[in-house]
Amino acid sequence: MRDSAGPFEYDGPVAGDQLVGRCREVEMIKAWAREGQLMALVAPRRFGKTSLIHKISAEGQRDGLTVVTADLFGVASPSDLVLRLERAWASSAPEVVRPAVSKILAASQTGVSITGSGFASAMDSRPAADPSAALNALLELPSLLAQREGGRTLIVLDEYQSVASVPGAEALIRQHAYRQRTAVSYLLSGSRPDMLSTGSADGEPVAALRLGRLPKAELRASIQERFTTAGDRDVTGVLDELLAAGEGHPQRTMLLAHLLWQEVPAGKPATSDHLDAAIATALRQIDPESRATMSGLSVGQRKVLRAVAEYGAPMAARAARTLGLPKTTAQKAAPHLVAAGLIEDTSRGWRVIDPLLARWIQTNYGTRA
Repeated sequence: MRDSAGPFEYDGPVAGDQLVGRCREVEMIKAWAREGQLMALVAPRRFGKTSLIHKISAEGQRDGLTVVTADLFGVASPSDLVLRLERAWASSAPEVVRPAVSKILAASQTGVSITGSGFASAMDSRPAADPSAALNALLELPSLLAQREGGRTLIVLDEYQSVASVPGAEALIRQHAYRQRTAVSYLLSGSRPDMLSTGSADGEPVAALRLGRLPKAELRASIQERFTTAGDRDVTGVLDELLAAGEGHPQRTMLLAHLLWQEVPAGKPATSDHLDAAIATALRQIDPESRATMSGLSVGQRKVLRAVAEYGAPMAARAARTLGLPKTTAQKAAPHLVAAGLIEDTSRGWRVIDPLLARWIQTNYGTRA
């Protein structure tokens, strides 16, 4: 009988004790934060950025570091940015500093507050009001808080690439980050490799960390342990195949492990048939999002994505012939797909970042025998 539950977390951020690997990255960011660095954390979607941030936040609080995390996904305007930062302080500020935060914001007389409806009420009463004062008040808040309470604050701006749609916001954030670094550190987190230039607005470098794929050894140990201790299942016989299918992608590997868990009866060893069934289930699950991904691309970009998935390069000769892909189209489309986090050019060649998307393309559109 299948077990619909299981020991694998794969759908959304995971708890710190469930995070596989990344110990080096956590310690590096904490060290940079103590030094007052302006930091960037860059990784494709589903590579564990948010889980890593949660772990840093939990450990930072224990170490006396106040961590405030703002989700900036899709931020659309200065007013929207104010609301996101206000919400972040309302949800993240530790109880011990909340009275001081409230006093500092009240003194700004901008309508921003970590209690009640805050800036939303201010916009209702004055729809044409300029949000610049409120935005500056929130960006000055961590520095003023440090002057009153001491300690260091880490401001995490997640999905930072969205800030590009708000004119002047990136330069303003970096100006504050540079001026406040004696007491405040900033971590800019996002999925687009091009979301940052090489320096800050004041010419200061950004300490950048790119999350890569997880090492096979760490994935192997974690998956083996969970199969064995949580349900007396033996995955040894297909573990290498599972790791090969997941290609070190954190979320996709755990999804495949979860689906394999569901296929294997308790007390039984996993077989290749079980793994094949798990992969087939995974491809059915990702079908809607894969179709949406393809639909959101231009014709040329779809051809390049298919070329990388099937032939391992945007400008492979056979892809050009089979897919009708001119070299100029490939040269123009490939950088867009890299920036969108769909493909990457590694020391071992080109590949689709999501191994299940690559397999889905091969299954549904394959042109190779």
